[in-house]
Amino acid sequence: MTVAAPTLAAIALLLAPPPAPPPASAPSEPEAAASDAEVEGQDAGQDKVAETSDVAAAGDVAAASDATAPADAGGAVEATAGASNDEDTEPRVPAAQADQSPISAGYSRQHWAEERHTFNFKRDLFLRNTWPVAPICNMGRPQDLCVTLDAELFAGYRLRSIAGQRFGEFALDRSELGTNLWYRPSKWLDAGATLRIEAIRSAGPQSLIGIDGDSLVIRLAQAYGHVATRFGSGLVSIGVRGGLIPERWIEQLEKGYDTRGIDLLPSDRNLLFERADLGASITASVLEGLVDLDLQLTNGEGRAQEELNRGKNTTAILTVRPLRRRHAKGPITLALHGAYRDGSWGVGAARAHRAAGALTFASPWAFAGAELVQAFGVREQGDRVSRSIGGWVSAYAWQPYIGLLAKYDHVRQDLRVADSSVDIVTAGAFTDVFGYAWRRRRRVRLYATYQHEGFGASAGPIPGAPQAADAHRFLLQLEAQGLFRAI
Repeated sequence: MTVAAPTLAAIALLLAPPPAPPPASAPSEPEAAASDAEVEGQDAGQDKVAETSDVAAAGDVAAASDATAPADAGGAVEATAGASNDEDTEPRVPAAQADQSPISAGYSRQHWAEERHTFNFKRDLFLRNTWPVAPICNMGRPQDLCVTLDAELFAGYRLRSIAGQRFGEFALDRSELGTNLWYRPSKWLDAGATLRIEAIRSAGPQSLIGIDGDSLVIRLAQAYGHVATRFGSGLVSIGVRGGLIPERWIEQLEKGYDTRGIDLLPSDRNLLFERADLGASITASVLEGLVDLDLQLTNGEGRAQEELNRGKNTTAILTVRPLRRRHAKGPITLALHGAYRDGSWGVGAARAHRAAGALTFASPWAFAGAELVQAFGVREQGDRVSRSIGGWVSAYAWQPYIGLLAKYDHVRQDLRVADSSVDIVTAGAFTDVFGYAWRRRRRVRLYATYQHEGFGASAGPIPGAPQAADAHRFLLQLEAQGLFRAI
């Protein structure tokens, strides 16, 4: 648990009560902040909505977010925070108009103090992962600089019953720290870098012994540089990433998935997509996020392995958002996603192709989605075809104190083998300390859920005896996140 200590300290700092706003000795910059953040408030009767993120995460915050970024997050940062990772783009003020400021060029400490206070403490600033349309920070005129710090912690207690045997344990499912740097040299260009680290068990999924038993160790989750530029008064945005980048499929879907603290997306849980990989990606966004086209070129081995063959994974992802609405409580978005990957895996360059489709919905009151992934080749088995289907929904019954969630995952491990499926049903409730408006900047959420994992006759560890692997779990899980603008 020594790894989680700095994470908890960072979260405690980020969740501290807001200090009094700095004295306004210089004019505020509502038009400059609107270039990359839309704030829906009541300042002088104008609606302003901030467009910033997620881990993923990473990945890649959001993201990564997110990330994400992964990871991630993959995602309150770009991944997944990845950077994990959040909602999608809605109409915004073009950057060419937003950058017109009566304040003379150059930034003073007072200007940055006002931007920091708005980012960290303004309730109706809805942070969203809209990269490359806007940076994941409320940046203003050219020469603006933004540095954010974020942390994520998923920990809890679970009581499980497998084949009639009960077992209880405390678990640390996720512990991440991240930072994101943004610099705006001109009104048409944003550049920066993202770094995320995470704590994981040193032994692999099928191993019992790792480093010093099975100790928690620190590793890179995401590490990449990014550049984004805009054309035609912001109608077309192009973004490029390079390094240990978040998986854009996970980052895009997590914008419509709000219960990462209790479980992963179906394709992420079944390891059909890696949360991050070494490579590069380019994203083209048209009409401020109405249509996104992502192209990725990566090693294909994931973040836990170096390249093992001469092939590269090429992925194309198309996202269309036919519904985008602004509301006083937050944005409403419906998105359609499609993807195809041509890839290879391992020393033998085994086939690792993917075809995927998804539907996601995000709003201040509810999140929902469905995902279908067909995997042509799984790990070393290039001739194996697997299929993953999943759906999820979460909604507030009494915001922010009581919410309900349900999730269903079905994976057919091998389409050639009968009864090779695994079904996972999750249902429960959650409560938030902070409301929806703070979800990217500070979140303390407690889950109480039940989960059942059932195996087909040919899917479990003992063929013909699925009851030997069937599991019932009761989970009490804490999700704590914080995002803070330092500069």
